Amino acid sequence: MPTEIEQEAVAVKFQQFHQPTLAAGDYEITIQQSVKIKDHAAISAFSETKRFTVAGERFELKPTDVLGVFPPEGNLGNHLNVLPHIILNRSTLPWERTAETNTPWLALLVFDEDQKPKPKTVTVADLESAPPAGTKFPAITRESAQQPEDVLTIIDVPYDVLKKLMPNAAELAMLTHVRCGANDKGAPVGDELAIVIANRLPQAGHTSTVHLVSVEGRFKKGEFDYDNASGNDLIRLVSLKNWSFACLDPNKDFKELLLALNTTPATLRLPAGAKAAEELLARGNVLLPHHFREGDETASWFHGPLVPGKNLSPQFALPVRSADELVHYDPALSMFDVSYAAAWELGRLLALQDKDFSISLYQWKRERAQQAAREEQRVGNEYLPFQSATHFFVPETISAWFKSLRKLEGVPFNYLVPDERMLPSESIRFFRVDQAWVDCLADGAFSIGRAASSDLKADKSHGEKSPAAGLAPMLTGFLMRSEVVSGWPGLIVDGYSANDGEHAVLMLRMERLSADVLLCIFWGEVGRVDVHQKPETLHFGLVHSQGAFSKKLRYENGAERSNTVTLGPQHWRDNSPRTLKVVELARSIKEELALPAALTSAQFALQMVDGSENIIFRSL
Repeated sequence: MPTEIEQEAVAVKFQQFHQPTLAAGDYEITIQQSVKIKDHAAISAFSETKRFTVAGERFELKPTDVLGVFPPEGNLGNHLNVLPHIILNRSTLPWERTAETNTPWLALLVFDEDQKPKPKTVTVADLESAPPAGTKFPAITRESAQQPEDVLTIIDVPYDVLKKLMPNAAELAMLTHVRCGANDKGAPVGDELAIVIANRLPQAGHTSTVHLVSVEGRFKKGEFDYDNASGNDLIRLVSLKNWSFACLDPNKDFKELLLALNTTPATLRLPAGAKAAEELLARGNVLLPHHFREGDETASWFHGPLVPGKNLSPQFALPVRSADELVHYDPALSMFDVSYAAAWELGRLLALQDKDFSISLYQWKRERAQQAAREEQRVGNEYLPFQSATHFFVPETISAWFKSLRKLEGVPFNYLVPDERMLPSESIRFFRVDQAWVDCLADGAFSIGRAASSDLKADKSHGEKSPAAGLAPMLTGFLMRSEVVSGWPGLIVDGYSANDGEHAVLMLRMERLSADVLLCIFWGEVGRVDVHQKPETLHFGLVHSQGAFSKKLRYENGAERSNTVTLGPQHWRDNSPRTLKVVELARSIKEELALPAALTSAQFALQMVDGSENIIFRSL
């Protein structure tokens, strides 16, 4: 039976910050103890000093620190109204160090195509050395957690460029917040995430490059310290993460990419071919080379476990002695169908590949056979001593392995999609799982140790209690190959019953098979699929219309108000196209909403959230 899945978030909760108990760095603690006894001379005080380090990222981020970025790396969509942002897995990360007192140490900078700095790889030892003439970088003190040979990335940005982009301390605080998912009762769901937002919109028609940079200790009195730089001086920054995207094609955003998937045919099959073969092609078959044992060659039909339309697979009396018993011959076409034989062989190979499983399965089958032999000897020989019968339950490790196999975990992709033309770029293909194919796959795995006819008889004796036997449920699902899979890591997929399209169908498996291929399998017949983003991974942006920008404001529950803030010259930096005066925009939002106090970063993030589309696919 399928297991329950964890409750999903239906809303998002915003928090202003999540400061760690101790910021990253080296610490020293001194303990003193003094004892005084009445009418006695003073006792020498005892003192002990210990040093310790709170290790934290400083010059680089691990890949696991970053959950995602938006706009997606390499995406070509129309993002001219979007403020890029980065999602960090550890909610305390932006506050583990400071640019200045209580100011986050991370800034997200957006560079136009003609401004993008060239990243350079250096070591911590290089960073400790004096920078070249004309380059500004403060002296650093290496912490005990950093080694001189540690590698990091730097960028040198012209002073005239950086001064137009770098947020001040108040803006850094406003552009950084924490959020997590919440269920329908408002309780937190999932992990807390830290979000850092940029203060600049991308350049239309060009490529934009985004750098997450460290500004640790680089601020004085609320402003970035340029160290008296001027003119063509370069400001050196440590870059912790960078990515690029283009602002070109409106058909490359989340909504348009998904809508473009809804094309025909929406099943996993090759394009129509010759009339004689059309019926087989419509069932998801492909022609593949077939080599016989004697060396002869031909072409035979093959289909994987994911089939379009109704399941018309033949019935097999499993278990079988070998895969040859599962080869099907079509006299009308004078051709073989090797689909189920290939499934059986694949199951056997997957089992043998897993040494622990194959040994455990063989030992369990042997012990059960020995028990069966003892029970047979007992009949008619009651006068002989016998050990009491033991019930041989299927070990959990074996049972779990077969459950995983029946979800097609570990099945190579070329068995699922035997021809690339069945799943072209930017496509979605719906399927039913061929239960007979999966049964043959499981029987192949269960055939470990099946050499003689007696072994086959023993395996048949298991009947429905065999760990390879399935409950034969209706499994359906889809494969999606699209930029949406790689560009939006927080996708949520919901399936609903084919009977009414309203009752949820349990998700049995959801997995990215590659960077741009998503597999979803449901327990039951799905008739409607909803694809949307996680609430906690929503992006931020403005409304762009006729060359002007505005922002539709929201209630605390996220619903849109009738209030709108129209951005004017006072909301943009002078001589810096598309760079917001974040505090000024927050002030305008506060005044429009008549709030008693200035906005926090959490309130600002709520107002800047851009709505997320829910794309629905229905069966016809």
